[in-house]
Amino acid sequence: MIETKNITVNALEGLPQLLTYAYQRLESQVGIWGLTTNGLDYQFIYIQPGNPPTYQLFPELSLIRPEQSIQLLQVIKTICRLHYSPQS
Repeated sequence: MIETKNITVNALEGLPQLLTYAYQRLESQVGIWGLTTNGLDYQFIYIQPGNPPTYQLFPELSLIRPEQSIQLLQVIKTICRLHYSPQS
């Protein structure tokens, strides 16, 4: 799940909306990966079912910080490789 906000807004301001959508789908899934972003800053979240449900925030990554932008591209590349592999 992805929640986007305007670049002038902190990326974490999308967290409540992302969690609301994710919690509605947790009954049928083991866990949900989420991302909230403002286009420059990227905050990945992992949400797990339970009583109460829990979530884990991963370190924020930013396109304008060279080391973090490389990490961000590696994460996106891994997600694409896992979920969008070419069909035979």
